[in-house]
Amino acid sequence: MDESTGIARYRTFLAVPHTRSLFGWALLARMPLGMAPLALLLLLRAQGASYAAAGAVVAAYGLALAGGALVSGRLIDRRGPVRVLTSRALAYPACFSVVVALALADAPIFTIGVAAAAAGALIPPVSSSVRSIWPQMLPTELRSTAYSLEAAFQEIIFVIGPLLAGALSAIEPSLAVAVTGAATLVGTLGLVRLEPVRKAGSGTTSGGGLLGALEAPGLRTLVVYAFAIGVGFGAIEVTMPAFAEGQGARELGALALAAFSAGSMVGGLLAGGLAGGDDRLRLLRYSPLLGLSLLVFQAAWSIPSLCVLAFLAGLPIAPTIAAVYGLIDKVAPSWAVAESFSWFGTSVALGIAIGTALGGSFVDGAGIGWALAVGPLVALVGAAVVIARRDTLRARVAT
Repeated sequence: MDESTGIARYRTFLAVPHTRSLFGWALLARMPLGMAPLALLLLLRAQGASYAAAGAVVAAYGLALAGGALVSGRLIDRRGPVRVLTSRALAYPACFSVVVALALADAPIFTIGVAAAAAGALIPPVSSSVRSIWPQMLPTELRSTAYSLEAAFQEIIFVIGPLLAGALSAIEPSLAVAVTGAATLVGTLGLVRLEPVRKAGSGTTSGGGLLGALEAPGLRTLVVYAFAIGVGFGAIEVTMPAFAEGQGARELGALALAAFSAGSMVGGLLAGGLAGGDDRLRLLRYSPLLGLSLLVFQAAWSIPSLCVLAFLAGLPIAPTIAAVYGLIDKVAPSWAVAESFSWFGTSVALGIAIGTALGGSFVDGAGIGWALAVGPLVALVGAAVVIARRDTLRARVAT
């Protein structure tokens, strides 16, 4: 077997000091990304709030999280990760404690929403921190493996997180919210103790103009693409339960969502074992493939077939996202690496929110088939943008 590929490549990667600890603590710290929305929803429902009210609180949390990530990324570039991560590791569970106290006291839903938004805005920026540290501790040929594992392991968060939140809420709804905050606290404090995180310095004290990291043309290309695939994911994910409901078992839509994530995880693990290559060429190949793969949902005729097709459709997701991570590393301004990675997460999150709304509208107005077409069409538009602007992805901007 070629020692540069497969299991041997993972062995080489994991032999680098601190890689295992970095992944482990970061995974724990990010588990609330999958837990918090459902934990908040179930807590408020247990206290008698309507779905509309509980959904508004979850939306406030999500929007604040997306916006706060950009602020956090910029702070990391200016001050380094340790100070930012430590302060927010303490602030995030504190805000969630306030949410629980307000909910149990039957406080006005607006007040609970403000507290939830504060938690979202102050969540520790673990993802952007870790992704900005990989280039400092890994040789170039192993970075694609790190980014592929990042994309694959992210799916664990969104599979296990909701299941854990649901199980804890069945015991006591406030417990699920408390564990969400505790996971972030423990995971983040464990992360900041690691040598690569402590040694990661800040960038310049200033840089760029009003656009910040978006002054980089390549990053603008990737942000547009991230938004496009976010819309695609959101539309697909809201349509799966609707398809399952049409088959007489709405709750089984969760199986298709899990299969979608499982496909992405498998695709990411397979891609991570391959030898490093040109991330630009990877994205030029994978982005159209991802859009086309989402078309397979049109062939679904039953819930089992939907699950199989969801797994197949998910296979290109993590490899595509890994290529995007690698390109952000290359095209981001040197003074805004963490902020640049934050832009990716924010753009995907906003795209998912809009895609969910679009998919729901199509389900009600035009039917399941049209709703399932929204995702691949928007993802293919994003791929077309990448292809048209491929020259912007060649090199880091001058600083």
